[in-house]
Amino acid sequence: MTVVAVVAMGEMGAGVAQRLVERGARVLTSLSGRSEASAKRARGAGVTVVDDATLIAESELFLSIVPPSVAGATAERFLGFIQQASRKPVYIDCNAIAPQTLAAISKTFVEKGLPFLDGSIIGAAPKPDGSSPRLYLSGPISGEAEVLKQLGLDTRVLSTTLGDASTLKMSYAGITKGFQALGAAMALGAGRNGAAESLIAELKFSQPQLYGWLSKALPSMYDKAYRWDGEMREIAKFLLPEQGASTMLTGAADLYVHIAEDNRAGPDSEIISTLNRFIGC
Repeated sequence: MTVVAVVAMGEMGAGVAQRLVERGARVLTSLSGRSEASAKRARGAGVTVVDDATLIAESELFLSIVPPSVAGATAERFLGFIQQASRKPVYIDCNAIAPQTLAAISKTFVEKGLPFLDGSIIGAAPKPDGSSPRLYLSGPISGEAEVLKQLGLDTRVLSTTLGDASTLKMSYAGITKGFQALGAAMALGAGRNGAAESLIAELKFSQPQLYGWLSKALPSMYDKAYRWDGEMREIAKFLLPEQGASTMLTGAADLYVHIAEDNRAGPDSEIISTLNRFIGC
């Protein structure tokens, strides 16, 4: 039985963990510092909860699936345990981070000869219908991709170069999530200045596919905006030294902060109610 560590138990981490469990893997996690919501997701996914030392001692693969802002701290947290382990798990950083951030995280692993792979996840968490997000991998891959594929993940190998998977994630998310930020911003501008109905009519007439995509994407964005802030800032880092492009994504990050704040206030808050009117909710 393959033993896989998955940290942490957010929506994506728990979804990936459950798929691995369903396909016969033993999945471990540590709930140190995590919320009751994470504990509930871990129980629902059939994950075994252990302490950090046991997690590393018993696992063969380690999937780091955490918010971008704590990707480095997560690697540091487990690095010492990996160094001490007699069988060292392959650390796979699956986070939405810039290749520059990935290089900084991987540096100590590479210098100490510890197994490390670059991963990126594109798509929604695994669902009961068998669907899976794409898990792209790059770096010195041996059999890890095939193991995860056999366990039900749509695993795709990009190259032997660390950073290529992170580059793909930044490029793709910069388009999809960056465009949602742009669409939301224009909807808010039109709504606050009395042109919402005119904008909707023009989009439906001249850009129906564009309006349809925004109408489908924006409602599911509200609950994710709080963590898209950090991802947008990683994409801004990725886009340096092109200052204009980098600043554009920093602005998207700031917008997602405001959307997250209003979303916590409820559907009657100014931003959420304006966006809901724009998409016909």
